[in-house]
Amino acid sequence: MLRFKRVVGIIVARGEDHLMRITVITLGRASDYTGRSIVELELPEGAMLRDAIRVLSEKTNPLLYERYINGHYIFVTLVNDKPVLSPDTPLKDGDRITLVTPEMGG
Repeated sequence: MLRFKRVVGIIVARGEDHLMRITVITLGRASDYTGRSIVELELPEGAMLRDAIRVLSEKTNPLLYERYINGHYIFVTLVNDKPVLSPDTPLKDGDRITLVTPEMGG
């Protein structure tokens, strides 16, 4: 008998779901928004950066996803140490997302 569970708003059959483990690292003020500097996420295969930010928001700060997607929070976003601009960037198992707030000063 299959059991079902909800993963990132998608219902998948337990035992048939293929979850990816993603690590999110927040640096600078980004860690103030999440309250943590490292968060481990499990996402279904085919998830995108926006899905990871949404789950991160659900785990840490409910305003994070909305403000990130609408451009209110500006982060330098890296996936596996490479800059990405699109929230539709596909992710794969073992990816590391880094969110850094740009800092000014001199």
